[in-house]
Amino acid sequence: MDDASPDQTVMAHFYRASVMHADVWRQRLDATTNWAIVTNAAMLSFTLSQPDTPHFIVLLLIGVNFLLLIMESRRYQLYDLWRRRIRCLDRYFIAAQLAPGHGPSPEHARRELKSLADDLGHSYPQLSLIDALGYRLRRNYGYIQLIALGTWCLKLFIHPTPVSSAEYFVRRAHIGYISGPMTMTMVISLTLFVIFVALRAPSEQMVAWQQLPSPIERLFRLPIFHRRMALDEEENFHRHDPKH
Repeated sequence: MDDASPDQTVMAHFYRASVMHADVWRQRLDATTNWAIVTNAAMLSFTLSQPDTPHFIVLLLIGVNFLLLIMESRRYQLYDLWRRRIRCLDRYFIAAQLAPGHGPSPEHARRELKSLADDLGHSYPQLSLIDALGYRLRRNYGYIQLIALGTWCLKLFIHPTPVSSAEYFVRRAHIGYISGPMTMTMVISLTLFVIFVALRAPSEQMVAWQQLPSPIERLFRLPIFHRRMALDEEENFHRHDPKH
């Protein structure tokens, strides 16, 4: 670094700091997930070990999971803010240093780095909360909620005695003045909504610097779910360059 220009020195320190910030927020994500796993393991074990424990305790636990999911999604938004900055540096600075002349034009790179400089004056996340919820559901909380939902169904089936028919199973889901069919309808509707939120969020993966579309778009290929990033000038350059 002694022979490096001041600009390169600043970029090196900024890149290192960005990675450290992203790593800190990633650790905070892991902490929230650990809270959810420990809480679910304790509450589900207690619920299944006590036949007299009401089944709606598991539904309350699912509600607590949603609160933790929202908290973790907010943290993920800030993690994504730093990850976007790192990816911008990777594409327009690091890659250009590793392979000069390959990739976007110098004008395009300067424009994107200027956008990054302007973004340093903003602290609000660029990722929407609904997309962050979808990310975390696909990564962690979808499985946690699935286990909790399965435990709730098991609780209804075996406690206090095994059910003898599907009708009796549904009637057991009542909560106070709320009937069993109504409770089942609300749980199924919420489950379908959660699945939709998880599948509509765009992928975290990239191919050729382009973010992949959401799983639901890859399944159905419908224009309404089209979330692919717009073609930039680099792709147009490669498309029209006779060398390619």
